[in-house]
Amino acid sequence: MNRLCSPAEGRPAVRYTLGGILRSFAATVLPQLKLGARPRRVLGLLAACGTPELGFTLYECPHCHGRHGIPRSCGDRHCPRCLAAKSRHWLAQQTRSLLPIPYYHCVLTLPEELNALVLANPTRLYPLFFDSAAQSLLQFGRNRLDGDLGISAVLHTWGQQLNFHPHLHCIVTGGALSSDGQRWRSPKQRKFLFPVKALSALFRGKFLDGLKTLLEEGRLHSSGPSLADPAARQRWLSKLYGQKWVVYAKRPFGGPEQVLNYLANYTHRVALSNRRIVAVDEQAQTVTFNWRDYRQGGKVKPLTLSAREFLRRFTMHILPAGLVRIRHYGILGNNRRQRDIPRARALLTPRQRSAASLPVPTPPQPIVCPHCSQSGLLWVGFIDAHGRTHLKSRVAATLDSS
Repeated sequence: MNRLCSPAEGRPAVRYTLGGILRSFAATVLPQLKLGARPRRVLGLLAACGTPELGFTLYECPHCHGRHGIPRSCGDRHCPRCLAAKSRHWLAQQTRSLLPIPYYHCVLTLPEELNALVLANPTRLYPLFFDSAAQSLLQFGRNRLDGDLGISAVLHTWGQQLNFHPHLHCIVTGGALSSDGQRWRSPKQRKFLFPVKALSALFRGKFLDGLKTLLEEGRLHSSGPSLADPAARQRWLSKLYGQKWVVYAKRPFGGPEQVLNYLANYTHRVALSNRRIVAVDEQAQTVTFNWRDYRQGGKVKPLTLSAREFLRRFTMHILPAGLVRIRHYGILGNNRRQRDIPRARALLTPRQRSAASLPVPTPPQPIVCPHCSQSGLLWVGFIDAHGRTHLKSRVAATLDSS
């Protein structure tokens, strides 16, 4: 078997990787962080990704019959190396639900005062975050457009410096389908979908109402004792009610093509891509990566952190097992899209353009054989982490009879 491609560290475009950093510093740094079983398991997978430790995926050339192997990927959703394939697969599914209309982009953010509570209770507060944001948008859609919007919400938990900054990116249809499915209602103005101040107030009220219920029922862990006292808890909630919560509405996308490009590059991000890592000093135990300072017009700046601080910040963004970070609501909900998207498209087609003109994602390029330079390598099996070979039944039968 020949190794088909070099590891990520050897590619010119990516000099350093998160996996490489973990392999360099995990043994000395991770014991200092006192992590739980879930973060340790995730970091172990990311460290092994693209190395022989996880085995090899086997391919065979149908032309020269040479067999080649690619180190197996971990497939974890926190791994920057594995996201490209996942993004293509997800995008192909979502493209079938695009409508020939403008789409709007809303960003809803939790205040910094909630960070500690969210980090201590992610399995309860992330779902509350999703539901409060989606129900606020859906309520505005029913009140102002007399119909149901389509919403795709993506959870991001990080800022540019790997700090904890939970926020939702919501891609919203520029219009709503009436409850009887017979009319499509578009907003009268095109510059914005809904007024952000009113949307922010509704979102704040829904989230804090749900948070108050969880606290009163004792279903949240608190890092401090103050929230256990009813009077102190009420003062804390009143302070949060008095704040302005950040809701940002960007200009609408021009059409399905722009939405497609945005989805492809944005939904399957992780806290830090490999391309942003610019230096690793194993002797000084530091990591340097680039970040954008949006207060200075998006200027790119380097930031150097100790390996311990770098990994501490990264582990804040490891999500609980089973938590869905991309969710759909309204006419894009999994229980409605097969019925409502065709209805909406039928109503929009006479006024807009045919569904056939919707963009189609570019399929991945076929793998080229390094021996004969012919494309079309075929998957034939894999070698697992224990060194055992698993072949497709047809290939295995051919080998047994030879």
